[in-house]
Amino acid sequence: MPQAIYRPFALLLLTLCASGAFARQAMPGLRSMGNEHFDVIGLHLRSVSHVNELSALSIQIAERYLPPEGLAFPTNILISLRPEDHVDFKGDYRIRLAERGSVQVDLRWEDSMTLERSCYAISEALLVQYAIYNYGTEASNLLRSWTIDALANDIYLTLRPAVFTDLLKAAQETEVPNLTEILESSRSGLAVPNAAGYWLLQTMKSGTLERPVLRSLFQQAIAGIDIEGALTAAIESRQPAAELLPLQTWWLQELSLIFDQEYEVVETMEVSREWLATLGRFNTPHILELQGAKVELNLDLRAIWTHRAKPEVQELVRARYEILRLRMTRINPAYYNSALYLGALFEGILNGESSHKYLHSLTIYLSEWVDAKEMQESLENILD
Repeated sequence: MPQAIYRPFALLLLTLCASGAFARQAMPGLRSMGNEHFDVIGLHLRSVSHVNELSALSIQIAERYLPPEGLAFPTNILISLRPEDHVDFKGDYRIRLAERGSVQVDLRWEDSMTLERSCYAISEALLVQYAIYNYGTEASNLLRSWTIDALANDIYLTLRPAVFTDLLKAAQETEVPNLTEILESSRSGLAVPNAAGYWLLQTMKSGTLERPVLRSLFQQAIAGIDIEGALTAAIESRQPAAELLPLQTWWLQELSLIFDQEYEVVETMEVSREWLATLGRFNTPHILELQGAKVELNLDLRAIWTHRAKPEVQELVRARYEILRLRMTRINPAYYNSALYLGALFEGILNGESSHKYLHSLTIYLSEWVDAKEMQESLENILD
């Protein structure tokens, strides 16, 4: 979890007074808190602290799709938690552009402001700032709406995984929107249907697009580029020439595969973490025949590669791979990526992948594991 950085009270007060409703009268008792990408200001320390943690979490999840260098904004995004008496806008939140391309977001901080809407506000502010910083001021209006919906729901479901079943049921009972319309919708136009961006992101993931391709598509959409052609090309590269499908057909088929699965109750983060850690450890001694002699070895994810050709090792890994596949629908979203890359490691052992690729996959898995544990700590602080 990024270390909290407290900004001088006077500077934040001046910023607010110069730019919004707080200019009408002095606000004694303002509290402020910050992290590497956001500054948060409000009247109550607990609220400020929770939104600070939520904004830090949004960065952790956004980094699944955006490179860190693109998130190195010259100034932090300012979030102000405004009580009803100091709201001069309609809706749950307002995003404004300040000097030198910096972004400010005002939240209507009343009981009606839900966690879900807070996730949307922070996601939109983050992607607007990313678009301006990387692609210019005009990109803030051109960025595709589905990216905001995808990121907001990704954050929200990480915090409230049990809501996934409600989201799934709503999608199953609603007519599937046209994919082209989803891809074309920009922030300056109409928003995409509820959760359409999230389901698009899930279909791209389930369609086994490589991570660099997925990240590239997400970034192009933020830049305001229509990714329909690039997405079609990426999908076609994964399909045999005889089975090429129109993009809308692919969209409907992938959604059907997602919707038709039987989903069990999502595990808690702690249960998923402990189970995944156990699955990734090979610390029970194994008897292997090496150079004509039986040797007892403790295998880990690095050492097991050396003995991957042994039938007993293949059998052990195959069994764990099948267990992982069966349980993927129950994995807590915070540990989903870790589970995905552990599966890739098992596949590499079973398929005789080159050592270079295996080490690369192992590095990604270990990085995802560390990120997931840090995310769990952040979530526990938010929900405490």
